[in-house]
Amino acid sequence: MKCDNCSSNNTYIKEFSKKYNVKGKEIEVITKRRFCSNCHNLVYDDELDSIASNEIIKKYNNKYGISGDKIIELRNKYNLSQELFAKVIGCAKKTLISYEKGTSIPNDTNTIILNSLFADPGVIEILIESNKDQYSDKEYIKIRQRIVDFLNQNKINDDVDSDNLNEFNGYTPLNIDKVINMILFFAKDGVLKTKLLKEMFYSDFLFFKQTGSSITGLEYAKIIYGPVPNNKDFILDNCINNSYIEEIVKYNNDYELHNMVSLKEYNKNIFNNEELDVLNKVKLFFKDFGSKEIADFSHEEKGYIETTFSKNISYDYAFDIDRL
Repeated sequence: MKCDNCSSNNTYIKEFSKKYNVKGKEIEVITKRRFCSNCHNLVYDDELDSIASNEIIKKYNNKYGISGDKIIELRNKYNLSQELFAKVIGCAKKTLISYEKGTSIPNDTNTIILNSLFADPGVIEILIESNKDQYSDKEYIKIRQRIVDFLNQNKINDDVDSDNLNEFNGYTPLNIDKVINMILFFAKDGVLKTKLLKEMFYSDFLFFKQTGSSITGLEYAKIIYGPVPNNKDFILDNCINNSYIEEIVKYNNDYELHNMVSLKEYNKNIFNNEELDVLNKVKLFFKDFGSKEIADFSHEEKGYIETTFSKNISYDYAFDIDRL
């Protein structure tokens, strides 16, 4: 190996301490590096320099970022391959591999996504639906099934403790029976999935506007297609598996339409008169709306506009809904 400074071929290796600036953070590492015996400058050594670089990245990820072990643990929790998990978080498979091996630092976007998944594993549903176009039909089915299994095992949002009543669930405990019967109500004559989810949103938020509490206790998040209940696919899949509704998929040109149809009558006795009035009001108002129309309509709500993507929408925004 030759010194670039003085062209000497005589070199030696020693422990070397240096501070590096990584994304605004000071990282100090001590590694073995090669030096020139003549001028004592650093000499390029592919193996030693690579080890030093990996040590810098590892130390940064462990202290300020996300370690490879944590990413592997997260991916395994969902039972997803590297290829499928990479698609979920929106990066190339080789990029994910480098994250897991600790040879690169996740970029800002992927850091936000990964931290969101650590904070709330249920966020993966939003990511899957928001990036649905990038999966093949086979991949989508595989991912959905594994995520449904994961959510089922962990019972995410299966119940809401009374101590956790807040602005995001309308200060109302989650009522599974009301969730199911709200779905049965809107799907009585068949309703497209996107439209159903928006009608649920407007029903809960309008009732909150009138009474200060929601009907179901569901939380709603902002995604590209408008407000939707958290863990919506888990909820709908369970309704399908328990034969409350069936999902009929049709194709219209390049569009895939998911029609949700009730298999049972809804139990109107589970709702009080005020709740039934709101459900009927919402159904009547959106009677002639298609999925795109109701999605576009919801995009104009202040709560949707001012909420960060993938975050829950506060029921306090219910008081800004004034077009129904």
